[in-house]
Amino acid sequence: MTLRLKQIRLTNWKCYPSQNITFNLHPDRKIQIIFGNNGHGKTSLMTAILWCLYGGDIVSKETLKTYFYRGKDDSSSVREMRVELNFTRNEKNYFISRTAKLKVNGSTSYPSVEEALFYEDGTMRSNSREYIEALLPKSIRDFFCFDGLKIEQYTQITQTKEAKEAIEKVLGIPELRNLRDDTEKALQELENRFNKAEGTSQALKDKRKQLRELEGDIELKKGQLKNAKDEEKNAKIIHHDAQEKAAQIEGLREKQEEIHNLEKKRIGLQTQLNNLQKSIDSWLKKASIPLLINFVQEMADDLQVTSLKSTYKTNSTAVLKAILDDESCLCGRCLDQNSRDFILQQIAELESLEVDNATRIEKDQLRIYLQGIIRDNAKFSNYSQLLLQRDRLEEEIEEINQHIKQLKQETTGTNQESANEIWRKVGESGKNVEMIQEKIERLQKEIEIKEKQLEHLRKEVEILASENKTTLMLSNQVKMARGLKNATNELIEWNIDNSQKMINQVTSDRYLQVTNKPEEYRGVEITPEYTLGIRTITGKLLNPDVLSAGEKEALAFAFITGLNQITDTCVPLIMDTPFGHLDKEHQKNIINSLPNLNSQVIILATDRDLPDPLLNLLLPHSTDILKIHRLAADEDASVIEVMESY
Repeated sequence: MTLRLKQIRLTNWKCYPSQNITFNLHPDRKIQIIFGNNGHGKTSLMTAILWCLYGGDIVSKETLKTYFYRGKDDSSSVREMRVELNFTRNEKNYFISRTAKLKVNGSTSYPSVEEALFYEDGTMRSNSREYIEALLPKSIRDFFCFDGLKIEQYTQITQTKEAKEAIEKVLGIPELRNLRDDTEKALQELENRFNKAEGTSQALKDKRKQLRELEGDIELKKGQLKNAKDEEKNAKIIHHDAQEKAAQIEGLREKQEEIHNLEKKRIGLQTQLNNLQKSIDSWLKKASIPLLINFVQEMADDLQVTSLKSTYKTNSTAVLKAILDDESCLCGRCLDQNSRDFILQQIAELESLEVDNATRIEKDQLRIYLQGIIRDNAKFSNYSQLLLQRDRLEEEIEEINQHIKQLKQETTGTNQESANEIWRKVGESGKNVEMIQEKIERLQKEIEIKEKQLEHLRKEVEILASENKTTLMLSNQVKMARGLKNATNELIEWNIDNSQKMINQVTSDRYLQVTNKPEEYRGVEITPEYTLGIRTITGKLLNPDVLSAGEKEALAFAFITGLNQITDTCVPLIMDTPFGHLDKEHQKNIINSLPNLNSQVIILATDRDLPDPLLNLLLPHSTDILKIHRLAADEDASVIEVMESY
């Protein structure tokens, strides 16, 4: 049951001297786009639609004369302006036309407006207002035709009494309430007739008096029960919030315990670092020797060679002297003088090369010391590994310091006193919930007992009423009227509850599609008074006032389109300049959500509102793309032409 706008015709309306727009209605593609620069007539087109439907409620008679086209041909004494709309739904056609005239007399002008004409499948209906109201109720115009530049205001729309009435009208609640009022009036009238009926016995009158008193008592108890249930709901919210804060306190306590453990760990790591640094410092004290260890090794080797040579020389001298002291040579012959002289010469040369014994001992000690240095250096061969261990310990300690700093920031202001106060509130709010629940249970039992008494008393009244035909007939009528009233009340309560759930669900789904932070929210909640709130993933209910501009507009869009979708008849959704001032992510999300709507969507936009990347997202779902141009011959005149049709 989708209502769609098929045609718009404008005559001498604002900047349009004569304009005819015919939309290509496709069963699957439901989006039409009309491009136009600011000041070229987009808003004028939307105002024309509303004026045709609702007349003076949109444009007052005083300002209407400024809406007549001010073109070249404006010298006539009487000018006529007209807007015509053609809607279609379920193969039915609806034609609406509204005309205004402007009588010009010198410098003064007098506008007059005719009543709108309404045709259904070619048949004119006499009471056009009623038919227009049935087709597109005036009270819901903000929910199918809105200005994107003012979209943030829509988050406040539901704060007014008029808006609540409009929403309930969309949901069909006033009709149900009228039915309830009618049944109450009928019941009251029957009750009065029953009281005045002839032949009513005193006993019956007394019983009926008791009956009315008991019914009043039950109504009072039911009112108290309803209030108690509302109190329970609010008390549960308070208790839940207190529990959340208590849970946060417990989380802070856990963080404080974590800080304590981290500080202990840091002390242990710092001790390891200090010991390691001592080892490194010890190595650095001898760093000049280990760095010259190759040179030390060469010196030790040279001293070793020198010591060996010295020993060799000493041994050689001793051998030669032994030969001289012997009578014969090694070969067994006696030494001649030449051999003796040669050996003496060799001994003299060897003795000339020898150092004194003190010097030799000193060199041996130096050689031994150098060899000791070489052995000590081996102990510090893992110096690079020690430095790596130190760096790792320092990094780990720094990470712990940063973590401790963060935890301390998160636990700032937490103390035992505040924790105790929060837990006190948890206990009090919990007891309050229990007390209210006990009150509800008590009231329910009292109502149950009284309803049994009421049932018994009604039977007694019926028996007494059966003694007279008139009272018997009236008793049966009262019984039927009472049953109808109760059924109507139950239907109203069910319908309101069900409608609210539907609005919540549809609006939440839509909001999670268009918001740029879907991971932070559970959805939208709408109160019985139809005010809006956002439920976060943590359970907190946010007032729209705390949202960013983009989030407010996403919420307004979700609510308006959601409400549009749950009505029995989806009406066209006309959006004027809806996207240009939103951030790119919200723009893209809203654009992607439009094809999912059941209703026809007419977008009035500038090129800035719909740049090519966004336009390309809509093209597969669009049927018409139109463009508003200024007529070259007249700067006040515009014309709408087809750019593309799909």
